[in-house]
Amino acid sequence: MKTQTIILWILILIIIDQVVKIIINAFFLDYNFEIIPSILEFKPVFNQKYSYLNVLLNEKLNINFGLFPHLILFLFAISIIAFVYDFYKNIINSKLLDFAFMLYVAGWSCALIGNLIWTKGILDYIYLKPLFIFDLKDIYINSFTFLLLLALIQNRSKIKGVKMSDFMLQIKKRLRITKG
Repeated sequence: MKTQTIILWILILIIIDQVVKIIINAFFLDYNFEIIPSILEFKPVFNQKYSYLNVLLNEKLNINFGLFPHLILFLFAISIIAFVYDFYKNIINSKLLDFAFMLYVAGWSCALIGNLIWTKGILDYIYLKPLFIFDLKDIYINSFTFLLLLALIQNRSKIKGVKMSDFMLQIKKRLRITKG
């Protein structure tokens, strides 16, 4: 897939996520109803813990990492996945891999936007009873995981001989290109 197409789809996914949140925040923040009884509920809440990991750590160990470590985590995660995508793109050139990457970048971008722009926290609105509340960005990120695994399984014969050292060489090569 062309780079411009990938960027366009990432922007579309981000816009969809943010427009849904703007509409919910403006008109439906006080609404609460079951979508699928005893399983799925529309329940908008602002998550001020920045991530699901921070929610778990806060509940279990009373630890709160704060915003700055989460920003570093977001940038680190996007960088690593960009390297993984670039590496496997050169081996398998799969549209499924492209879609996975688009979903990942859109999801993490939405999380970053939520942490930086939404002053009340990230607006989550779908409650999977009794586990957790999530939103579109979480669906994007989880779909990425599924599609990435599917793309790798479908192309396992092409990636069978790939070693971690090959991946590290690719990272070094890309970093040299960007340095100079």
